[in-house]
Amino acid sequence: MNELMPREKALQTGIASLSDKELLALIIKSACKDKNVFGLAEEVIELANGFENLLSLTYEELISVKGIKKAKAMEILAILEVAKRLSRIDHVSEAELSSPNKVVEWLRFNLGFCSQEQFFVIYLNGRNRIIRSEVMYKGNKNMATVGVDEILRKAILMKASGILVAHNHPSDNLRPSHADIELTQRLCRACELVSIPLVDHIIVSKSGYFSFKNHSMLE
Repeated sequence: MNELMPREKALQTGIASLSDKELLALIIKSACKDKNVFGLAEEVIELANGFENLLSLTYEELISVKGIKKAKAMEILAILEVAKRLSRIDHVSEAELSSPNKVVEWLRFNLGFCSQEQFFVIYLNGRNRIIRSEVMYKGNKNMATVGVDEILRKAILMKASGILVAHNHPSDNLRPSHADIELTQRLCRACELVSIPLVDHIIVSKSGYFSFKNHSMLE
């Protein structure tokens, strides 16, 4: 009976009426003999340190929960990946940086939970609207090797009026490294030469973000 409760509630009052635990219970569907489906949902949420951090869960972590088997773990990961892809930059392409929280929220959602470091570039037009965005690299690559010339070449070809860069810290330590600071300084100097300003360099993690602009470090 408990297994059907979230489904029945969704049918009667709409899927948006479900609580976080009920939504996850609906995905998990079945329980094990030692705990019901709500107990499993609670354990998964606790494992992630909160519903908002579910995207950080790995396959290995999910199957470590008694009652979550391989197929169910992959199903949960697939649903989380769908949610992640639905938030792609096209959905905020009209966002203006006069309201930067929307861009930061998107960056945290897409980069903050990644287990590998990624360096991301957003090209902006004269109205601070997004022309194009791309991941420049993935993996533990030294910041000193980031292709500043390549970033500027693309900005010029796109007739961009501004550049915003971001990368994630999988360690969850938001403090910029020496390499982060050195890269930002190189980008600022190079951007000045071609009169395309560096709008900001943002470091994101699953717990927050660091803005070079907000800390007056764009020089």
